[in-house]
Amino acid sequence: MEIKYVSTTCPYCGTGCGFKLVVRDGKAFDAAHRQRSPVSGGKLCPKGRCAHEFINSPDRLEKPLIKKDGEFVEVTWDEAYDLIAEKFGSCKPDEIACLSSARTSNEENCLMQKFARVALRTPTSITAPGSATHPPSRGLAAVFGSGAMTNSIRDIAESKCVFVLGSNTFEQHPLIGRSIIRARGAAARSRTRC
Repeated sequence: MEIKYVSTTCPYCGTGCGFKLVVRDGKAFDAAHRQRSPVSGGKLCPKGRCAHEFINSPDRLEKPLIKKDGEFVEVTWDEAYDLIAEKFGSCKPDEIACLSSARTSNEENCLMQKFARVALRTPTSITAPGSATHPPSRGLAAVFGSGAMTNSIRDIAESKCVFVLGSNTFEQHPLIGRSIIRARGAAARSRTRC
């Protein structure tokens, strides 16, 4: 029985915490903290602790399914790809849009936009933060020139002032919430020294 630790990034939110999948006999069975992760600093939130569970879930699809006569039927990958290409080809440009992830690189987002414009002939493509947090993204872009975070997550714990509006940070990004608590503790310590 061989146990390996595979470093990876948590897939659940945009924080980007690092952890290790604990793999035994080729199957992930646990998640372990990664001490040197610059974002999470060796901590895992409840979502990260369970991040391995979906990998070997019996509910996870492993083969493509197509609905025929109201029932899902297992098909080959070639059949699935042919159907996808057919469906994409039958859409008018104003009937389709592309949504890409905030967790991908700029280059991958650019590639998705090019796919939308060239292959699907639609100008409608957006990156996730633009849709999920559109007003805040616009505000950040207007003030700071970017609709995304303008500083590192590590900076939060060292901040003298943290101003949060319209966010349930402790539910959505627990380790960023932890950084806010650390900043509050540091500010309280500095006030008592004065």
